[in-house]
Amino acid sequence: MGISIKKLLLGGAIALALTSCHVQSVDSAQPVAAANAFYSDLRSGNIEDALARFAPEFKAKEDHWPRLLRGLQQRYGPVTAAELRDSSLAGIGDDPCFSLTYSVKRRSLSSTEAVFLCSKRGKAPWLIRGERLTRQDTNQSIIGGVVPEEASIHAP
Repeated sequence: MGISIKKLLLGGAIALALTSCHVQSVDSAQPVAAANAFYSDLRSGNIEDALARFAPEFKAKEDHWPRLLRGLQQRYGPVTAAELRDSSLAGIGDDPCFSLTYSVKRRSLSSTEAVFLCSKRGKAPWLIRGERLTRQDTNQSIIGGVVPEEASIHAP
């Protein structure tokens, strides 16, 4: 009798915990499509369309980013390939975000680029809040806007 009461109380506690959590399901298809459209704009040389995919907060803080993207296009050529390598779900407040990592090739430069896209309550549009570009040849990086960092903890 004592064991069945414990099971019942444990089951009730689990059910209460699960129903009181605010769990939100977020489909990665929309942010991936938004990032793919960004790289498609860069592939076809439409810098202004690519820049329109950045969140207003990013544009206000990173006023040098348009020059950076234009400089990459002029010096290394347009994007010739962008392949999604990794994605992870994150968030800012109640708004869902995805960090998407791409292998990007331009005519004479290869890079790893992470774009951080967020939306209001999971609804379109998904806008770029941050970007990290890392050159494959020199491992130099530049970061603009908000980009989540992974932290590792060393356990003894």
